[in-house]
Amino acid sequence: MNHVSEAQWVAYLADEIPEALKIEYENHLYSCDKCLSVYMEAMEKEETSLDIEGFDIAGPVMDSISRLKGGSVEESWQHRKEKSLRTITRHYLIAAGFTILLMAGGVFQSLTEYVDSVESSSDKKTQSLTEDLIDKTFTWMDTIEKKNKEGFRNE
Repeated sequence: MNHVSEAQWVAYLADEIPEALKIEYENHLYSCDKCLSVYMEAMEKEETSLDIEGFDIAGPVMDSISRLKGGSVEESWQHRKEKSLRTITRHYLIAAGFTILLMAGGVFQSLTEYVDSVESSSDKKTQSLTEDLIDKTFTWMDTIEKKNKEGFRNE
């Protein structure tokens, strides 16, 4: 296939050529770097010629959605907001109910008593783990030293 001119690429971008020719152009792009660069230039020129900034796509899309659903977009958003508020309220009420049940059952009271007992047992043991290890090490070394002295006396 011969190289495709920029005018032909512009026609391709404007969708003014037959489908068979489009496929032929696309296949040619895979193998020809020159045509690819010409195509990219044509695409950039077409892009700058369009007034993209003034085009609002959100409005028409939202109108299409509302026509398909049969209602307005504002009603749909209002319905979602109300449903979300009901869900949040339901979850809050469930949590509050469980809290009241746990308080009535004395779960929180027994938890505080358990924490108090754990704290009081830790207060009784004021010696740290390191100090305890040092004491045990010195006791062990003293017993070894005592055994060595007894062993020398017996000889």
